[in-house]
Amino acid sequence: MNDRAVGILEQYDIEVVRTVKGRGTIICETPQGCKVLKEYKGRTDKLEILNALQLGMREIVRTDMLLRNKDGELFCKDTDGTIYILKEQITGRECSYKNEEDIRQAFALMAKLHLAMSMTNLPDAAQLPVRNLYTEEMQKHTKECRHIQNYLRHLKSKSDFERALLRQYDYFLDKAQKVTDEACRENMEQYRQRIEQAGLYYHGDYQYHNVIFDKNDTYVINLERFGKDSGVRDLYLLFRKISEKTDWSLHLGSRMLEAYEKVRPLENWERQQLAYRLAYPDKFWKIVNFYYNSRKSRIPDKTIEKLETLAMQEQARQKLIRTLFGDIC
Repeated sequence: MNDRAVGILEQYDIEVVRTVKGRGTIICETPQGCKVLKEYKGRTDKLEILNALQLGMREIVRTDMLLRNKDGELFCKDTDGTIYILKEQITGRECSYKNEEDIRQAFALMAKLHLAMSMTNLPDAAQLPVRNLYTEEMQKHTKECRHIQNYLRHLKSKSDFERALLRQYDYFLDKAQKVTDEACRENMEQYRQRIEQAGLYYHGDYQYHNVIFDKNDTYVINLERFGKDSGVRDLYLLFRKISEKTDWSLHLGSRMLEAYEKVRPLENWERQQLAYRLAYPDKFWKIVNFYYNSRKSRIPDKTIEKLETLAMQEQARQKLIRTLFGDIC
């Protein structure tokens, strides 16, 4: 964050004693406790909907509330047009992906959050259409994978990484196409109607570092990317990230899903969506997309490592999916 952003704090009715750089933020010490200043790249009108959502569910789920400036707005602009928001800082310990009890609590809290969101009456909710359907994302990513495969095949001189990538390509592209075809059998208009009628919302960035434990409670922070869709978006994101770090542990995968469904059982269509999301080789798409959009002369060692890990974990990933959801395609 640019140090000039500190001048933004003058637009708030607070006394700042000291500022410290955080993770993409500026932490502001005040007599009323610490606040967090961060850059915001979303729609500013969405912040009022977010504030109403947080106020509506604050008795059920604790979050980092937005603060208004001297003009009553939930955001401020710097001289260069950059938009910032100020929030309460939540202090405590981040959820650890290495601690099974932490993980269980994080999934239970996620389910609690999704229930609380659906019970909150938002008068301006119509301003948030259901966008970026998961089937549309799959179609887009599969098309990109096929395009990049054609690019690789026509290279006259290939690096070791490019040859290794091509050796994996047919398998993962075939998986991507089959899952995409199966998922696209669902009627997306009915899907949209389910979301609208049930009033379903998701966090948008539900990761373990956004779950904070203190001695009295558990908090969810950084809801600025929230949107209207099934909470399966969040469930898939955290499930996949933790599974990748734990070699797709079947025991842990079962515990994560169980912890969520004890609080909010998935409906059949949501369970099917989760199965499709997990079956789609999203990590492979990320690797090839990063490769295609970066310098080809020097492939980072981390990217090579990710490809090797992907191949080594595939058998365990498929076993977990079959055990929890049966044969997808």
